Amino acid sequence: YADKEVKITGSSMNVVMEPDANVLDEVIVAGVAAGTSKKKLSVSVAKVGEQAIKDVPAVSAASALQGKVAGVTITSGNGSPGSGSTILLRGATNITGSQKPMILIDGVIMEGSLSDINVDDIQSMEVVKGAAASSLYGSRAGNGVVVITTKRGSSLDNNKTSVTFRNEYGFQSIAKKMDVAEHHAFILADDYMSVDKYTKYAGVTYPADYEGGQSDGIEGDRMLQPSQYMDQPHRITTDHQDDMFTNGAFYTNYVGIGHRINKTNLFASFENNANQGVLIETGGYKRQSFRLNVDHAITEDLKFSASNNYIKTSNNTPGGSSTYNGGVFFDVVLQDPDVNLFQENPDGQSYNLRPNHWAGNVTNPLYELWKKERNTDKVRFLGSYDLNWRIADWISAKVSYAFESREYKSSSYDPFDTYTVGGAGQVYTEGYLRKYASKEFAQTLRGTINLTKSWEDLTINGKLSYLWEDNHYENFDTYGNNFTVRDLPTFNAIKMEDKTAESFVSDIRAENYFGIVNFIYKDRYIFDALYRLDGSSLFGENERYASYYRISGAYRLSEDIDIPGFNEFKIRGAYGTSGQRPGFNYQYETLDMSEGNASKVQLGNADLKPSRSTEIEVGIDAQMFERVTMEFTYANTKTDDQILERPLAAWAGGFATKWENAGALEANTFEASINSDIIRSDKLNWNVGVVFDRTRTEITRLDIPAYQTGPDGQDAIAFYIREGEMFGTMYGKDFVKSLDQMEKQLGEGESIDNYEVNSDGYVVTKGSQGTVNESPIILLDEEGNAASVKIGDTNPDFKVGLTSNLSWRGLSFYMLWQWKQGGDIYNRTGQWMTRDSRHSMMDQYGKAENEKKAMPYYQGLYDVNSINSFWVEDGTYVKLKEMSLYYNFDKGVLGNVGNVVENIKVGFIARNLLTFTDYSGYDPEVATYGETDDQIYAFDFAGYPNFRTYSFSLEFKF
Repeated sequence: YADKEVKITGSSMNVVMEPDANVLDEVIVAGVAAGTSKKKLSVSVAKVGEQAIKDVPAVSAASALQGKVAGVTITSGNGSPGSGSTILLRGATNITGSQKPMILIDGVIMEGSLSDINVDDIQSMEVVKGAAASSLYGSRAGNGVVVITTKRGSSLDNNKTSVTFRNEYGFQSIAKKMDVAEHHAFILADDYMSVDKYTKYAGVTYPADYEGGQSDGIEGDRMLQPSQYMDQPHRITTDHQDDMFTNGAFYTNYVGIGHRINKTNLFASFENNANQGVLIETGGYKRQSFRLNVDHAITEDLKFSASNNYIKTSNNTPGGSSTYNGGVFFDVVLQDPDVNLFQENPDGQSYNLRPNHWAGNVTNPLYELWKKERNTDKVRFLGSYDLNWRIADWISAKVSYAFESREYKSSSYDPFDTYTVGGAGQVYTEGYLRKYASKEFAQTLRGTINLTKSWEDLTINGKLSYLWEDNHYENFDTYGNNFTVRDLPTFNAIKMEDKTAESFVSDIRAENYFGIVNFIYKDRYIFDALYRLDGSSLFGENERYASYYRISGAYRLSEDIDIPGFNEFKIRGAYGTSGQRPGFNYQYETLDMSEGNASKVQLGNADLKPSRSTEIEVGIDAQMFERVTMEFTYANTKTDDQILERPLAAWAGGFATKWENAGALEANTFEASINSDIIRSDKLNWNVGVVFDRTRTEITRLDIPAYQTGPDGQDAIAFYIREGEMFGTMYGKDFVKSLDQMEKQLGEGESIDNYEVNSDGYVVTKGSQGTVNESPIILLDEEGNAASVKIGDTNPDFKVGLTSNLSWRGLSFYMLWQWKQGGDIYNRTGQWMTRDSRHSMMDQYGKAENEKKAMPYYQGLYDVNSINSFWVEDGTYVKLKEMSLYYNFDKGVLGNVGNVVENIKVGFIARNLLTFTDYSGYDPEVATYGETDDQIYAFDFAGYPNFRTYSFSLEFKF
């Protein structure tokens, strides 16, 4: 906004504001000495204001950033309600461990999930993307920083109260279903049309009362037709994804009250949010949050501020689901289309666990969802309290105390009569119970002196600060199985030998000192310098302190030179450092305790240091014709002292591993942002924003043996960590694709004339195409073993976000498009489906006879779940991520109602509306976490798919 009119009467000042296209006038507070406009910044900090957040009320605070800031990757890899989104700023900085940025909300350093924060409360979000800009935050900021400011009521006129009611209600549906095979390769009975509840096969005798499912009365076995083509029909064809997925409801009820009177302003809000998700028999996520922010001027020079946020959430998650093994999302696509998932179990329970006699190990996902109870409950309180004393016009002091209290409880319960597949067929598990609880209390105390002094041509801003941190965490985990008494979900009903109890306690403390100074000369020459010293109990005993620094400068060239068409042209550069702290137990000698017995696990390291990211950043900020703003940034980031776990040999005294500083990453990033008011008038406005980024990260040093890693479960070891590799590169087996390759691995006496390239581009035995003998051939190395070669790269070629905001009178239309070009995904979902002959490519119905392929050919591509190149797919996509259509009825339209209601806003909102992609999985946004770390991998394990939402919003403002 820009000043339009200023009226001064007595001791009061009235400033009337009007919209301004120049985002370079936005005031930034994150990472700098004092709040200043982007015009006078010498580092890269992006800001997303309230209006941009309100265009489409986001499901989570993280998703409010998507498509709006260059260099920010928001991935919704898990659609489960309440799971939120992952945030990656620029490139990876950790070979192992989390890539998550540091997040502050009203001065609270967040330890818990950002997904629990109410988006309606947010005033603005500032993104500090690189190590240079985030140097002010030291050893927790190597992955960048996101600073969130919530509403406070301070912008209201004196004696003014503002009340906002917003209600949003809608429904959710799965955005895309998996394609599955609808035909099989078995010989049908001559009279297969005489039954209508199952498929009748030749050679099989069925009981007279058989209606599907497992049966001891079935005699004989199915017979494959000689061709083994999957082109035979099932008697009935049911879409089981329709059976499991539903149109879930979601809603938000929100009220926000802002008030300002004399020396006090406040903001209070309450939100009630529910999100059912898209699975039957699953309750989903619920949240209630209450906020109270207060600012009070005790005297003209002494001000007190308080921010309080209480959050309570509950989540009924899918029973039987698994982040690491697919769970119900695999099971549903592995079902033959003629089975009845709604058939009862032998004891009368719903959803027969084994609905397919011919695939007894493929269980009914609906039974898992219905029978198994999985619940989590969280209570969080975030509080921050500031006392600000203006000592003189040029110096002030601030004391701040902030904390986050978090209580988490989860329970898993399988009743005694929960079925499982056992050696004797379908048997009771005899029950399972798990209770987990954790508490965390993280607090900080900060003292700051701020200095601002101006002369005719020179302004100096400075800050000196001390920060103390304390974090206490504890958890208790108890689990057991085999109830001795039915329907009594307590540990008293489980024998002592069938129970396990574990506990964990950690205390982390840190003290940090930092100072920053900023010089602005003649409003065009800008220089910035800072130094920070961090001490943490997470650092090794011999390395308790680490230092960080930054120097940066900028020159507003347009203040000295008249550049045609440019209102603003600034060049800037920065060089700075930040870091990441080791995990709690990394520096210590650790033992594994089992039934009171100890065994050695990890050797200690008193010299362990935090990783250090050093960044060079250069950029240009510009504005043209008072309508177009541009920002271009190049950053080179080197992260040394990577914290890695070294495997140890027997000479280490029986210890298996040791954490060391043993590697380095280097990332190169290019970012561009362009925002333009294409049309700007009293009645019609059209604003378009484009963001672009590209990052490449290389492992430049590795002081431990090279290794492969990936998300835990199903031997997902696909990502190669070795010196010289791009971070995110996949390695695995490959198939022979040319006769030249084949000739190099021929055995003695073999002739290349016996091989040919088939219609899929793979070398096979000549004459085998279309027969049961056709099989792809594994590429071998020089020793005759399966070669391990590069099969994919998860890094996208580039990413683009496009926002369009068109308004005419009271009508506004908003769209957010996202384009990710390139970036490979490993599709384990499709690989598993091939194992069970459920992949759609195996369906040969309708193909010409000379194009058909037999089941054994596809089993060769399955390759017993080995990591191989066939299952690497291009993850390119274009998405219409968000869309909204609003009409605002203001006072001029409301007539007499406008005397009470300031405005009424009615809208339609759609999220994840369209996806254009060749990726065959549920969704090309894939982010699977490792079980033992916070890394995310482009490895598709058939997790909870992202879904589409449609909703209507009604907002009243008084």
